[in-house]
Amino acid sequence: MRRYLTIAAVLTLGAFGFRLYLSFHLPPDDDDDGKFYSQIARNLLDHRGYSGEEEEPFVPTYVRTPGYPLFLAGVYYAFGQGNDPPVRVIQATADTVTCWLVALLALAWSPAEWNPEKRRRAMLIALALAAACPFTAVYVTTMLTETWATLLVSALALVATLALKSERSTRAVFLWLAAGLLGGTATMFRPDCALFVGGAGVMLVGTGLFRAFASSPNSGNAVKATRLNAALVMILSCIALSIGFSLALAPWTIRNARVFGVFQPVAPQYANMPYEFVPFGYVTWLRTWVDDERYVRPFEEAIDLYPIRTEGMPDYAFDSPEERDVVAGLLERYDNPAKPEPGPETDDDEDEESTPPVLTVKMTPEIDAEFRQIADERIARHPIRYYVGLPLKRAAALWFDTHSQYYPFQGQLFPWSNLDRSAHQQYWLPLFGFLTALYTAIALVGGWMMWITRSSRQWVLLLGLLILPRLAFLATQEHPEPRYTVEFFAFAAVAGGIALASLKFRQRLTRDPGDRW
Repeated sequence: MRRYLTIAAVLTLGAFGFRLYLSFHLPPDDDDDGKFYSQIARNLLDHRGYSGEEEEPFVPTYVRTPGYPLFLAGVYYAFGQGNDPPVRVIQATADTVTCWLVALLALAWSPAEWNPEKRRRAMLIALALAAACPFTAVYVTTMLTETWATLLVSALALVATLALKSERSTRAVFLWLAAGLLGGTATMFRPDCALFVGGAGVMLVGTGLFRAFASSPNSGNAVKATRLNAALVMILSCIALSIGFSLALAPWTIRNARVFGVFQPVAPQYANMPYEFVPFGYVTWLRTWVDDERYVRPFEEAIDLYPIRTEGMPDYAFDSPEERDVVAGLLERYDNPAKPEPGPETDDDEDEESTPPVLTVKMTPEIDAEFRQIADERIARHPIRYYVGLPLKRAAALWFDTHSQYYPFQGQLFPWSNLDRSAHQQYWLPLFGFLTALYTAIALVGGWMMWITRSSRQWVLLLGLLILPRLAFLATQEHPEPRYTVEFFAFAAVAGGIALASLKFRQRLTRDPGDRW
């Protein structure tokens, strides 16, 4: 036990030290989302209002859920506005706690037939994998929600696991209430974290139905009472999960109803206010071909900010040369919106002529409607490509990215000829690509090890329900940004710990066939 405690302490210090090193040695990120979160936090402190405006009248907003801005506001209140190093130190601490949640999940998901030593080994290996994971660690340096979302989602998974394991109905119900609160809080940091709660809820219902109706083939009174009790516990647990989730979302929902008169429990998908125009037609058209992150910034985030050209689009963005010409014509209209009629001449005309013209672009409802027509035609021509092929390509792009975002060498591994040699991308990006493949491979092996062992088979189902629905949702969007999948690597570390712990165990089985899993 002393040896295990020593190893655990070393791994914990290593995890925290690694994150502190990144916090103080990586350059601050310049992500627009991070700047917006910080602006909301400053407005909360200075103007007592939830607004992202930089100038008066500081119009209220609901385009971002309040979890992260409230955290930033608390840190700024304690340490001074704009003082971001304490934010990073706190996030480094939070991510180190996440490493331990991963370790405890590995202990909980390990096969019950394993002896305590083997299960502790799985716990320590999972702790090491989480501590060394560069994909999750880098987000402690950013003003983004990923660190807290990973922490809360891992806590949700652990509490849900304990609830499913509990043999006491009262304890299970209270654990599901806690799981709902954790999931709701995670949703207040990242709205799509609600899908993790949904996955846990499906597991709860499935397990409850199995216990209620598949526990025994007999039909005696005792069996009927057991089934009725299992069904009742499932119903109460579902209610508790829903109540916990709703309690976490209630203040934000009530605030939005009072201020804006709308039912908005989370942030809108396209971060828009009710009075703002959203080019749904153009976005739908992007969804018919965008399959990689490299196309997000120049063709989606550029809307109403920068000119958009067809030159950077791949050939499969168009089904014919005629379609390319139509799109080019629409983008020409977008790049050159109609100018207002000149007013009466004034004495200041000469000064105005000397002022350089301001670049303006505009996505109008008319242009957007024509993009929607093109999108509908593309979907009708190739429905399998739209509903199956593109989501699969986006899912692969999301998962098998190098996940090097926010490192100095961030970038795409291919094409190889475009690598930035001055940033040593030719070394770092292949390494990060290998690490992605490694974590994926050992997670798959760990999932298989759990599946072939009856006592841990249910945890494979929970693992799949935590990952696959959210990955499927992200794969249907037109912005496949790999940072949205960083929470998955916490679960990959859990399964990887079980996989690596099982290797030596299988060798022992070979030497001693009398042992059991």
